[in-house]
Amino acid sequence: MDEKPQQLTLPDAVKIMRQCDRFFHGLGVTTKECLNVLLYNYNNESTPTRDICPVDQPVPRIDHNPQIFYSDCGAFEIGILKYAVPPLMILCLIGNFLNLMIYKLSYFDGSSSVHFLRAKALANTIFVLSRLFEVIHAWTPVADPFWEPIFWHTRAYIITISNISGTIATWLTLMVTFETVLCVMVPFVFRQYCTKKMTYTVLVIATLAATALQMVFLVVRSTQHFAQISYDETGNCFYGKIYYSLELRSAAHLLLQKTYVIAQIALVIVIPTIAMLVCTMIIVKQFSLKDLGEAFSQRRKCVIRLTVTTTMSHLLLEGPATLTHAAVAIDGSEHPYLWCLFIHSNNLLSLINATIPFFVFYVCSEQFRHMTRMYVMALFHWKDKSRKHAYLLQAGMRPRNTRSNGTEITVAEVQTHLFSKVSHVNSINSV
Repeated sequence: MDEKPQQLTLPDAVKIMRQCDRFFHGLGVTTKECLNVLLYNYNNESTPTRDICPVDQPVPRIDHNPQIFYSDCGAFEIGILKYAVPPLMILCLIGNFLNLMIYKLSYFDGSSSVHFLRAKALANTIFVLSRLFEVIHAWTPVADPFWEPIFWHTRAYIITISNISGTIATWLTLMVTFETVLCVMVPFVFRQYCTKKMTYTVLVIATLAATALQMVFLVVRSTQHFAQISYDETGNCFYGKIYYSLELRSAAHLLLQKTYVIAQIALVIVIPTIAMLVCTMIIVKQFSLKDLGEAFSQRRKCVIRLTVTTTMSHLLLEGPATLTHAAVAIDGSEHPYLWCLFIHSNNLLSLINATIPFFVFYVCSEQFRHMTRMYVMALFHWKDKSRKHAYLLQAGMRPRNTRSNGTEITVAEVQTHLFSKVSHVNSINSV
């Protein structure tokens, strides 16, 4: 005699809906999502049908993403966000502000490369400061029910802005490197084509292209919540909670996601890095910066030094990302934790690369050090307009640190020279 199929002893529909409301009241969990969670817990016999925590029980109804906040790799990322990123943000803000102010000095008038450097400073600032929400989130050990949804629902947009600014900064570094190659190899072509109009045209094209590339991230990714049932030891009851994650919108977006990742690696990391490396080798081979002679003005030599320094720091700090992505593609499935650490380390190097241009320029360029000192002195004398103007004039001149006998020119002598020059001009104008 055939046995009747065993019927499931699940609660009826009304009871299920009541349980869902008790577990996930006010959390936006649909009945279908709740049913899946209940089925999972019933199958694992981990949740009884009784002892559900009251709605007003003080339990964390919204939790951190366990894969990010509580995993070993996530702990490494949290440590970087808490202790390394905040000082980098402060240094980036100070350094890039001074960069922008110094680039506005008359010394750089007529230079096309300085427009790229100016735009790169802005892009770097946006790139680093876009980590602000992540830093705040890292310092919240217990998920805040107000802040957690805001963080996750804005995360995709902030990542997109960060990616756009990072892409622009990388491409502009490539542009100034290519300009330098033209400058040292074919100066006539450089003067003919590297104009202010062409610079702004390239800036607009690069911004639009970077935006188009990175907007794909918003198409393929969205913030989703996931429901869980946990046990409260204090109240000796079970309660429902949710956490957020940035996930692929649907399986239909998988191909577009893969295409986007490949394009991102190729156009933002691999190709620019290789191109900058080749251009740098050409520059070093064609001209030693010490042997530029009279072929270039002092300003052009200074700009070349700044651009080459920018390229070298980019290669040193962004180059490991190229190797890491290649290694992950070959062996990523074998050591996921190791590659996860490498990826977060590369992200930190990218932040350092966006932070240090001013400090690298200050170390490597005497002219830049002179302009920085004079500009800072002008800031300190902001109440004295004549002295501030004198320092700004001096910032646009070549540094005269030594006499013929090797002794230093004092600040008082510099000020006397500038004030007498200004007074002489005023006396002429009064005639």
